[in-house]
Amino acid sequence: MFGQQVYAFLQSLNTERTRQTYTHALADFHAWYVQTYGEEPDATLLTDEEAREWRHFLANVRRLSAATVNQRLAALKGLARFHGRDLRVKGLKKVLPPVEPLNGRELGRLLAAVEGDTWQAKRDVAILNLMARAGLRVGEVVALRLEDVELSQRKGHVVVRASKGLKERTVPLPKVAREALRAYLDARPDWAGEWLFVSKTGRALSPRDVQRLVEKAARTAGLSRRVTPHTLRHTYATRALRQGVDLATLARLLGHESLTTTARYLHPDEARVAKMVEGL
Repeated sequence: MFGQQVYAFLQSLNTERTRQTYTHALADFHAWYVQTYGEEPDATLLTDEEAREWRHFLANVRRLSAATVNQRLAALKGLARFHGRDLRVKGLKKVLPPVEPLNGRELGRLLAAVEGDTWQAKRDVAILNLMARAGLRVGEVVALRLEDVELSQRKGHVVVRASKGLKERTVPLPKVAREALRAYLDARPDWAGEWLFVSKTGRALSPRDVQRLVEKAARTAGLSRRVTPHTLRHTYATRALRQGVDLATLARLLGHESLTTTARYLHPDEARVAKMVEGL
């Protein structure tokens, strides 16, 4: 009976790839069910408790990843729904590995990798500084316009208008970031238009352009690990916390609505953990 129930459900799916994935998942469920309960499952009688026990088995005995467990649960819940049952079993939360910030040596080499005399090189240095020393998101950087920048001899800031939640914020710039931005503005072509950062053809840079810039700079700098724009934003947040910036202030600078979001940057990085353990 279960085989027929599964077959009917699989025929209702739109893609062959999903059918293959769900076929494997439901065969796995069938094998576990028979071994656990000593009888065939019936899709019309499945309960939340059975689904939870299978989830526990997949996660704690088989030790499958959260993504795999959730995929298999989706197959089972889809089968049950097709046969008139609504399983209210939540999937596992995916635990993302912490982003390791760049140390001073890595950040210095990354910036040095894009240095040059051309206006494009000065643009790239300014972009990296806005992410690594002011904490801007990549989407916020490429959305900046000339009117969003204000620089003076002793201070400066950028107005971020394209933030998450569409909330405008003003981000102060440290000296190094101000100098990099001023050097770029001095070299920026007159034809560049209203966007702050443009390509050699005059169009505004895209987030993917900046992602490629960071990836190339990391390779040129000889960094052994993957570096993304978010790595630079994370580096900014981590350095700020180490220098005593309180969580509420950092949340405002990063454009976070919740302190819980900002608190993710409180984790100790691997280098600090190793140093602390070494002294025990």
